[in-house]
Amino acid sequence: MAHARMPRRRLALAVTAALAVTVGTLTAVPAVAVTGAVTAAEQTQTQTQTQQDVLTLLPGSTVVGNGPSGFLSRGSEGSQYVHRWTRYADGATTTLPTGTYAGSVGSDVIVKSEGAVHRLYDMATGAEPVVIDTGSLGATATLHRVAGSTLVMSTKRASGADLHLLSKPAGTLVQRKVSGLPADATFHWVNMTSPDTVILLYSGTVGGVSGIRVALVDTATATVVEDRATPRAQTYSDVTVTAAHLAWAERDSSTGALTLAVARRGEPDVTRTPLGSGSEPGSRLVLESAGGEWVTYGVTGAATASGPNSLHSLTARSLKDGRTVKLLDTVDTLRGGARGEQLAQGGTLEHGEGVFRIAPGADGTPAATLVATTGVPLRLDVVEQQVPSTVDFSSGDADMWWTLNRTSRLTSYVELTHTASGKRWASYSDGESRLASATWKGLFRDYTAAYNGAYTWRLTVKATNGISPDVVRTGTLTVASKPHPHDFSDSGSPDLLLRSGGSLLAVDGRRALHFGHYSNPLEKTVIGTGWDAYDQIVTPGNVAGTRHPDVVARDKTGALWLHTGTGKTAFAPRTKIGSGWQIYNKLTGGSDLNGDARPDLVATDKAGDLWLYKGTGSATAPFAPRVKIGNGWGIYNKIVATGNIGGGTAGDLVARDTSGDLWLYLGTGNGTFAPRTRIGGGWDRYAEIVGIGDANRDGRPDLVVNGRSGGTYDSLALYGGTGDWKVPFTGRVGVYTPYDLTRMPFTLF
Repeated sequence: MAHARMPRRRLALAVTAALAVTVGTLTAVPAVAVTGAVTAAEQTQTQTQTQQDVLTLLPGSTVVGNGPSGFLSRGSEGSQYVHRWTRYADGATTTLPTGTYAGSVGSDVIVKSEGAVHRLYDMATGAEPVVIDTGSLGATATLHRVAGSTLVMSTKRASGADLHLLSKPAGTLVQRKVSGLPADATFHWVNMTSPDTVILLYSGTVGGVSGIRVALVDTATATVVEDRATPRAQTYSDVTVTAAHLAWAERDSSTGALTLAVARRGEPDVTRTPLGSGSEPGSRLVLESAGGEWVTYGVTGAATASGPNSLHSLTARSLKDGRTVKLLDTVDTLRGGARGEQLAQGGTLEHGEGVFRIAPGADGTPAATLVATTGVPLRLDVVEQQVPSTVDFSSGDADMWWTLNRTSRLTSYVELTHTASGKRWASYSDGESRLASATWKGLFRDYTAAYNGAYTWRLTVKATNGISPDVVRTGTLTVASKPHPHDFSDSGSPDLLLRSGGSLLAVDGRRALHFGHYSNPLEKTVIGTGWDAYDQIVTPGNVAGTRHPDVVARDKTGALWLHTGTGKTAFAPRTKIGSGWQIYNKLTGGSDLNGDARPDLVATDKAGDLWLYKGTGSATAPFAPRVKIGNGWGIYNKIVATGNIGGGTAGDLVARDTSGDLWLYLGTGNGTFAPRTRIGGGWDRYAEIVGIGDANRDGRPDLVVNGRSGGTYDSLALYGGTGDWKVPFTGRVGVYTPYDLTRMPFTLF
């Protein structure tokens, strides 16, 4: 079974602002619509929700900004992003005009960017937007962050980059280049803990030493106030800073192991705490200081993770005593905000996915409170299922599916057990989906055909990330495949009936014929012994009036015996149904020649006359008195009742002459045949030709043949029926003979 592979992407470490111990409740002044931003046709649409304790965030949205009064989220509708501002106080949501938006740090200001023109809107006051044109910085200018009403941007140079702070107090553009950075500085990550401080993760040369460094920029003075080497930090990672500490993450490139590095500001010593093993490709570690003595962290990407990882949860770790507290079961984003609060997007098994406020409790320990919900649960569950109550494999496979309450990367295991025998079939699949499904082709694990009767099924769905408890569902179904004229095991599928010495053997035809050409059948069933007493054995189907097919056999004295099928790969005690049958040199049965839906028996005598014994459906007298239906059949050394292979109204016969040519006799429906048609040559290579019925489940009867060498390696073959009397069979498909049968001669019936 193939497993889906996730593309390897770089791991980024996202770090945001400090959370003060004195965080208050998340409240805001009433939000107002954005004014002065667009024409009347582009005015925002405001959807006001009923005041509630928990707000609503549209599924699939991502929080991209947050301030004291609300948060900015981004979702998608079709091919476009849709941005919305949601107020904490009453859940009022403002849908912003189409465009590119970014949130601020520590304020309710958001910015809409259109090329070099950036419009800053204060969502709390509804003031006229501040328009900042950054065209003077050139084509390489890149917006990184918004610090209150200040844009943090960079421009590239031939050997490095510059950092710029742009604002427009009192309507006057102020553009400042940050001083204190080395000339060869290359920025990897730009972050902020508050509007007052910009954190740079960069590469550059200081004091003649090149490497990865972290610089803290004071936005008031546009100068670097602290700069330190962090040689083991990832190039694509982030750092966080508090009044006393600087924290970042390190990742071992060979093992993927993550380490939390903490240093007191201005001091060289670093304390390193192993966090755990590596993370999923495409995920990132989010890191945030909390309450001064705590740091919160977690790895994103839990929904598509290929295995459990303790880092998928958002965890708070005490910098004082090392104890940890689990806050969320999953985390996608972690953002700082005004007064140091954290806003985390993730989920818990209790509340599902949403936005959570992280703040210290009464004892100073951080705790999570749900602020807005997407309505998407984190705990997996089945919300709809389709499992057939009855299955007929003669008409196709059985499709089963269960719809889950969310899309997730999962593994599903479906197992069916035959109640009477205990034989089983199972299906395993994995991948990102909202559907657990299985297609049962009517086979057990050993590739034998599934028996008719009662079954129990059990579905087990596991979230590959190990976060949600397993989902288990059970039920029952019944297999009721239509009777098959060559099915001796009550599976609705033909079996191969073989005689070797005095033993009669059955081999599951589904495994041997459907899979035999590339998978070795593993077992055979001994039906009985003493069968060498018979010189003719015929498998005509159900002639005794029961559900199961029977066997008719002639002994060497000319007596005819009926072995009634039981559906358990065995027969009831034999019953004598005639004598004097030694006058016939060929017997065959299985085709309904007169249209009464019962199989008939056909025999040729030594004079070459053809005789029809119509089936009656009676176990004591299964055949009516004979009727002569032809002569001149002495030219044939093999006649085979095939069922309806010609696409007509009745059963047919094929006959092989002494030259090896095969002839088709189409049944007319009144016990006679149309004139013969030659359908092939070279059939003298086969010792047995058997009308096996529909072996390949295409609705048309087939032929199975056995080579003249008496059952040696690769002597079995299948000719599939086409339903076209002009070309009634497909090409020969070799069947891999069971190994133990290659060591002994056998006869096929």
